[in-house]
Amino acid sequence: MPPSVSSADVPNRARHHRSAWAVFRVPLLVGLVCTAGLGLALVGDGIWDGLSWLALSLPVTLVAFYWRRAGRLR
Repeated sequence: MPPSVSSADVPNRARHHRSAWAVFRVPLLVGLVCTAGLGLALVGDGIWDGLSWLALSLPVTLVAFYWRRAGRLR
């Protein structure tokens, strides 16, 4: 820590409380998109297959993005 910054100026992340909605809204959204993708895959062919691929690729894309981001932060 630089000498000009005291430990009192740094926020304690362990004490930061978030509501359940703030914690789970993004995972719920990803789950709903994946569920819609699975449903679209069952509906039919053509455009529905493309939409299901897009929906089901969302978790893979998010994992790759955040994994790469975490590697850069180290």
